[in-house]
Amino acid sequence: MKKWLAISLAVVMLVGLLAACGTSSSTPSPSASPTAESTPTPTPEASPATPDNTVTGDPSAKDAFVVWGWNTDYATILEKVLPNYLSADEMKRIVFVNAGGSDFYQDKIDQILADPSNDLYPDVMLLEVGFVQKYVQSDFLMDVKDVGITDKDMADMYDYNVQLGSDAASGATKALFWQATPGCLNIRADLAEKYLGTTDPAKLQSMLDSWDKVVSVSKQVNEASGGKVKFLPGYDDLKYIFANGARTNAWYDDKDVIQVDDAMLQYMDVAKQLYTDESTFNTNIWSTEWASLKDGDGVETEASICFSGCPWYTYWCLTDTWSGNDILIQGPQAFYWGGTGLAATTGCADTELARKVLYYTTCNADSMVAINGANGDYVNNKTAIATIEKNGTGGTSTFKCYNDQNIIGFFKDKCDGINGTLAKGEDLKISEVMFPAAVTSYANGSADLDTAVSNFKSSVHDTFPYLKVS
Repeated sequence: MKKWLAISLAVVMLVGLLAACGTSSSTPSPSASPTAESTPTPTPEASPATPDNTVTGDPSAKDAFVVWGWNTDYATILEKVLPNYLSADEMKRIVFVNAGGSDFYQDKIDQILADPSNDLYPDVMLLEVGFVQKYVQSDFLMDVKDVGITDKDMADMYDYNVQLGSDAASGATKALFWQATPGCLNIRADLAEKYLGTTDPAKLQSMLDSWDKVVSVSKQVNEASGGKVKFLPGYDDLKYIFANGARTNAWYDDKDVIQVDDAMLQYMDVAKQLYTDESTFNTNIWSTEWASLKDGDGVETEASICFSGCPWYTYWCLTDTWSGNDILIQGPQAFYWGGTGLAATTGCADTELARKVLYYTTCNADSMVAINGANGDYVNNKTAIATIEKNGTGGTSTFKCYNDQNIIGFFKDKCDGINGTLAKGEDLKISEVMFPAAVTSYANGSADLDTAVSNFKSSVHDTFPYLKVS
């Protein structure tokens, strides 16, 4: 509990981060193309004003059943899917609280969890993958088995998602995911043909199945285009691949000693090579400069051939330039990007309704096919995915891959080999802010490797004092 409180205080300081959870249909608007001299600067910006909660339903009703989230993603499921599986009376009872953004969610929900008498106390709450373990390792959530979810119900889930929602110490699974978010590299076909000489996915995978090859191809593209086209927009595009795929150790060990996995040191070296070769535009993911590189023509305007991604990113965040022009490959490493867990609180007033909400959102194959139809999510259910692959997605996205590459078919085995056991409650701040700052300081030469790593460990300790520097 002390650790949970410390995380809560630290998270209040964390602002300006992306909610990497899924199906946003908007992309940052393009601005002037970046220059090769720009570098990622992941330092948080000034805190935006905290928005009011948007509450749908009557939380003061005696039988109100309160669900907390931070955007409208789950509202779509409540509106379009669950009414087919819950009774009208049960649906009427559900109150949905939209906190207005993941930047504000933890601060708001932590205050409510400390006040069980509040009308807005959650019966069920959503949890972003970057902080899911903070709550899973607390006493605020129920084991899903105590809600009525069985091992059989969870049998079709991808293993890494079950791991993300489970407490390794107790063995309890407390959060269930409705999305699966296996990673990929998105390759722009027209530019790949021009600069890589092929649009064949197997050949591209062979060309890009190691980090040495990625560095070499990046240098080749930069030189061939005179710097107008880069393979990657920035080394920041690789952070999820390393943090959520390549690592074999968590950010701290079982004695709370901060550690940096060898794979993360490799990431620093790859970033350094890319920076030294001037073979990326050194942009940050979600920046306007990064977004503009999706639509460049490579002649008059700068462009990038490759963007890291996942199902939701591919469907919703690539632009029209990429529709019918996108080739999916795995790249050097399996990884995941994003995801949202669903959990019942220990103060849940109606565990039977909680069971139905969790079951029809995360376990039932038919309802999860319907979720795909409602919002396009690549769902966390192997049977549902097989049905969608056979019958076609009912999702609202009209995005197509190059040469009719099957998106569902591509991703269906890309969860294999992903390890979700390394997740920690502090991951959002460490992986999204602190380590990227260390990578940048080493890449641009403002710190040598030992100093960058030492500064990183010190910043983690300063933010989470219970984590120790060896």
